[in-house]
Amino acid sequence: MFSAQIFRKCLIPAVAVITESKIKPEKQKEECLCRPSELPIYTPEKEHRSPESVEQPDATIGMIENAIRTTRQTLTRYSDEAAAYKRVAEEQFNKSKENVEWIIDYLQEENNTMPKAGAIGIGALTGLIFGLRGGFFKKTLFATTGALGMGAVCYPKEASEYAQVGAVEGKKYLTIAYNFLYGDREEKPIEQVPKSK
Repeated sequence: MFSAQIFRKCLIPAVAVITESKIKPEKQKEECLCRPSELPIYTPEKEHRSPESVEQPDATIGMIENAIRTTRQTLTRYSDEAAAYKRVAEEQFNKSKENVEWIIDYLQEENNTMPKAGAIGIGALTGLIFGLRGGFFKKTLFATTGALGMGAVCYPKEASEYAQVGAVEGKKYLTIAYNFLYGDREEKPIEQVPKSK
């Protein structure tokens, strides 16, 4: 009797509580469980399709429409690439132009005698490098041309004055050479060299 009372009063409610506590967490686990793909930090997985399941294009689209669509898409892609290359080329050209203008302005300043001398030397060396395959005359001509070109960049006013003097002297010597070759003995007045201001 004592055991029946203990059984009724203690063990049956204890079993009920234990079974209820076991059932509730399982229900809670089932309610709280979610798949890893349902978590917000994951992106949805891409569906893997077999080659048979890939949808075939509509049969109503004709061969001509398909060819035109493919051509249009290809031309659009290439025109976008060409526009990107053009934009990059324009940016690089503008940067290079600004750098060259800055260098020319720097070389034309009055106080920069050492950079001017260096630039003229580099011009002569560049001309010499371009004339390396030739003989002595070609090397000398190219080196002189390079040095004179950089000298004209560094000293533009003096270069224009000397160019005028050189043109007048060149005309004079061409006239003398022409008269020498064709035997024209008539005396012609020779123009005077304009004096620099």
